[in-house]
Amino acid sequence: MFLKKFNTICSWIIIGFLLGHLGTMCYSMLTGWYDYSICKGLAHQTAAAVAIHVMLSLILVLFFHDGADFSKYKKQNRRVILQRASGLVIIAVLHLHTKAFGFIVTGMALSSVDKCFLLITEFLFFGAIFAHLGVSFSRSLISMGMIRSDAVQKRVDWLLGIFCGLLLVITMVALTRFVALWTGFGG
Repeated sequence: MFLKKFNTICSWIIIGFLLGHLGTMCYSMLTGWYDYSICKGLAHQTAAAVAIHVMLSLILVLFFHDGADFSKYKKQNRRVILQRASGLVIIAVLHLHTKAFGFIVTGMALSSVDKCFLLITEFLFFGAIFAHLGVSFSRSLISMGMIRSDAVQKRVDWLLGIFCGLLLVITMVALTRFVALWTGFGG
């Protein structure tokens, strides 16, 4: 189905922009360097691709019932449920993530409670992103006809789980360090 393949390509574009944005922001939070045009440009490109991906995903789910048969394939459906739940968490927490940017660039003073809330919502946001990526990527390869066996899918899932776990740890360390030191960039 063309729409499903187009959505898969869109998800790969998101991964590229996301890795660029994530890498730039983690580097910024760990070193204090910040370039507004690079960081914000990558964020805007990611957000545009996410909007298209969400729209296409909703069309596929609502009109083509993509993976919605919960009476069969219970193991696959756990993956589908986690994929959809993590996608909903990403959408729900995205506003708080973008709001955090305002705190970061202004160097606004935050109370300990505000810092804790910021960390919790950011951890939830990035945890949902990496969970979504972890359960979705091998499915995207299947959609494009690049994986045809369960053994290959399991290897891809295993390697991606390690990769996503590593990225999550790096992100959490960078965020925690930045929020604990909270001086704002250049401040």
